[in-house]
Amino acid sequence: MKNAESANVDEEDRCFHYRGYLLMCEPARLMSGGFRAHAVVVKHDFIGSTMASSAPSNVFFLSRRAAVEHAKDWASQWVDAHWAT
Repeated sequence: MKNAESANVDEEDRCFHYRGYLLMCEPARLMSGGFRAHAVVVKHDFIGSTMASSAPSNVFFLSRRAAVEHAKDWASQWVDAHWAT
């Protein structure tokens, strides 16, 4: 079993399509050894046009996976709040 620090997060877990947007969620390594969540939201049919890019909060995580999950939650909520039907 891998420990939380060394566990890799697959690209499929970090990049996915949601309601016509491409969500790219990355763990940003901190000097302290932890991770910060980072997300980029791009309109899927208009690649190159970034809609939102953020480190969603000042919350820090012990694992890459936890940071990615937080970024995914934030990015999905951003799309839900800005998505036009």
